[in-house]
Amino acid sequence: GLSFYLSNKERAKSIPYFEAALEHSKEDTIPELYYYLARAYHLNSDFEKSKEAFYKFKPSIKQNTLAGRNLAKETDYFIDKTEAGKKFLISKNKSIEVTNLGININSEYGEYAPVYREDKQVLLFTSRRKNSKNSKLATDLLPYEDIYVAKKSGNTWELVSDENELAKHLPKDFNTKKHDAGIIYSSDGKRLYTYKSDKIWQSNFENNTWTALELLDKTVNSSKYNIPSVSISPDGKTLLFVSERKDGQGGKDIYQSSLNTEGKWSEAINLGDKINTKYDEESPFLSDDGKTLYFSSKGHEGIGGYDVFKSKLVNGEWSKPINMGIPINSPADDVFLIIDIEEKNGFFSSSRDGGVGSMDIYSIAPPKPKEELKEILHNINGIVVDENSKQINNSTITLKTVAPDNVVASTPSSDGKFNLSSTFEGNHTITIEASNYEAQNVRFSLPQQSSTADLTIVMSKQ
Repeated sequence: GLSFYLSNKERAKSIPYFEAALEHSKEDTIPELYYYLARAYHLNSDFEKSKEAFYKFKPSIKQNTLAGRNLAKETDYFIDKTEAGKKFLISKNKSIEVTNLGININSEYGEYAPVYREDKQVLLFTSRRKNSKNSKLATDLLPYEDIYVAKKSGNTWELVSDENELAKHLPKDFNTKKHDAGIIYSSDGKRLYTYKSDKIWQSNFENNTWTALELLDKTVNSSKYNIPSVSISPDGKTLLFVSERKDGQGGKDIYQSSLNTEGKWSEAINLGDKINTKYDEESPFLSDDGKTLYFSSKGHEGIGGYDVFKSKLVNGEWSKPINMGIPINSPADDVFLIIDIEEKNGFFSSSRDGGVGSMDIYSIAPPKPKEELKEILHNINGIVVDENSKQINNSTITLKTVAPDNVVASTPSSDGKFNLSSTFEGNHTITIEASNYEAQNVRFSLPQQSSTADLTIVMSKQ
């Protein structure tokens, strides 16, 4: 059970194992089982069962230690989340649907911070996937963040690799050997704010090219702990960003800086306790008219982890934040929302169960009318190779849906290549078996529109 629970995805699969462990434990029942079961129920949106398990766990907490008192606070925190979850589940927003962008965008690593250029049909995003140009790992033993560009063709997103196309959207050498993250464009598309070396940088589009990145003023970059989250007002004169500072409400807070008549950014001002809490805030985004602030928070009334909230600008002050509800929010982390002024179309990132990796990018759109729904067809092309990139002959490839667990297609491969099709959306697994090799299971999500995916499966000797 812990193997599933501690993984980056499919954490709800731990539930039957924890339940079985409790069922077969009597006097020697491990109290921590109730904690893990409660958390797993919560991640699976079983809010009432989660609450019950937390209450069974709570009496076992020894509150005569600091660790025990912190654990008790954490337990109460999640009990509050289960109550909020039940409320938001009843009032689920049925006027929008969220869809995982699938394996052409998302990977087993984290993808987040989407930036959409609607006029170009281009999506920029940040990923921690492996990169052949940079094999070094960060201190958390994951690849460094890099910026990627995808372009929409019909209903399919494709990564952009052409240097000339990339130059239309980003300055030269936009990715370095350390962390690099895309942030936001100005409303006129002529300025790009990005993040590297724990600072915020700016590039201007001049003479049909992006200028070299320049560091923003120290009034913005004064903290050692700037976070790659920035939004700018439509007139380009107000900058909202996230930072962890001594004058904050606690953890990461949202700050505001204004552009003065000399073209310099003013000293940053904390947005105050109406927006910021003692917990973390993240990913501010201003609407096209500058009158609505969207952001994520762990501190306001939410379902769990980061939830997305919105606040209206009324008489120069931000109103009390309102939870955006389900399906945008989930029991996991939901961050980096960008959305149109009608709140019908947009993108965001989520670590919710059922994704491709630890954090995926999702789209937001109105549900399609039944008469517009067409049969979807996904083509999955692949090649099976060993660790030396040599094709493996005589393998068997099986494609399944995850929920329910149904076989969609199965095919032998005599030359290492395969082609499979699915008419289903959502989570799938491919299982590859070959003599003298360890079986491989690859999990991915297919979008609501027809798509084509190309996979390379690397197998290890037994």
